[in-house]
Amino acid sequence: MRIWASACLLLCLPASASAAGLFSAVHPTLACGDDAILRTLSDRTISTQQSPAWRRTLMRQGDCHNVTPDIRWEKIANRNGLPLMRRVPPVPGLPPLYFMTGEIAPIAPGPTVAVASEDRTPPRTPIAPPAPVAPMADPPTGPQHTEAEDNPPATPPVIVQPAETPRPTDIFFMTRGFQKLGSLILTLMLVCGTGWVMVLVLRATWRMARRRKAINICVELAQRHSPMLGRWYQNAHDTRPGSASHTSWGTYLDRFAHGTILPTLTRHGYNTLWPDIHKTVYGHITAMAARMASKPPATAIPPSTYHQDMNQAEYAAFCSQWIEKAGWEIHPPVATGLGSVIQCNRNNLKMLVHCWMDRKPVHDDVILQGIKEKTDCKASVGAIVSNAPYTQEALMLGKKHRIFLLHHEDIFKFVSGIEVPDVA
Repeated sequence: MRIWASACLLLCLPASASAAGLFSAVHPTLACGDDAILRTLSDRTISTQQSPAWRRTLMRQGDCHNVTPDIRWEKIANRNGLPLMRRVPPVPGLPPLYFMTGEIAPIAPGPTVAVASEDRTPPRTPIAPPAPVAPMADPPTGPQHTEAEDNPPATPPVIVQPAETPRPTDIFFMTRGFQKLGSLILTLMLVCGTGWVMVLVLRATWRMARRRKAINICVELAQRHSPMLGRWYQNAHDTRPGSASHTSWGTYLDRFAHGTILPTLTRHGYNTLWPDIHKTVYGHITAMAARMASKPPATAIPPSTYHQDMNQAEYAAFCSQWIEKAGWEIHPPVATGLGSVIQCNRNNLKMLVHCWMDRKPVHDDVILQGIKEKTDCKASVGAIVSNAPYTQEALMLGKKHRIFLLHHEDIFKFVSGIEVPDVA
């Protein structure tokens, strides 16, 4: 007997425990998904001062619902002093709602009868037989009260429906659209700023690489003409008695820059960088020329054959050896702004040979330089020797001033008197 009593008690425990944790509204009330909006709507001092449209808008924003006492709820949390309830059983689309503390009460557990059989089958509810239909009676003649009048219709239950879809303006407000728009604008500004900084860095790096390349080209040219630059530096700073230097070192630098450096930079496309790098280049050239001037003069060995990679000094030495082989007394070549000058003497005849090496045709500026040097030295014969051809203007100018324009392959025949080219 005790075993059957314990089994009945165990069957009654789950139902009582589940009912003990359920709540229901005391009377038809309002529940919202936002606790702050629920407090505002429940405050009668605020609600009476606002319009019904304001109340409806606030209910949409707070996801508020009208709740009747016949709906059961389960408490899941207590936040900001308000209970957060979940409907039992859950309804799709209905989130947990906040209730005012005094608007909800626990459901009292009712008597539960459970019978446990040996086969553990749940009890079946007996089906009541249908009630017999009463025969139709004659209508009463006197005034009588109907059943509908004695039992007035009950208040229809309030059906909880999900809130209507918010309008776009409400969605923008509820999702904090302005904050997202501000974040997007700030992100775009940061991306644009970072891109601009990267462009500036890449541009500065590209300019530095071009400057370095242009400086290396200038230094290489100065190395090729280092003997000439050393003599210029020595002439400009010669302080011995009786030797007066009429040309300053700055003039020599400008002459070398305009005659050699700038044309080379123009061919490589770096001539626009010259105003930015000329001080650095002048510093390198000055230091190198000072070292060359301080070295003792070495015996120059003129090249026996011509090659395209020789510099201006080597080309002048190459030409001077052929003049000397023809029986002329020569002075060492003197470098000028445009090429080198060789003074020659034989049988009281003074000849001035201007040597110019270039990869382009010889223009009239070199011819004018040779005419000026011949006039200054009062030479009887003047000639210009080059490895390049002469332009038509240069040929006409040389013929007018009786300056012989020669190729280095014809210089030995010319100075030997074997053949004089008909160019002047």
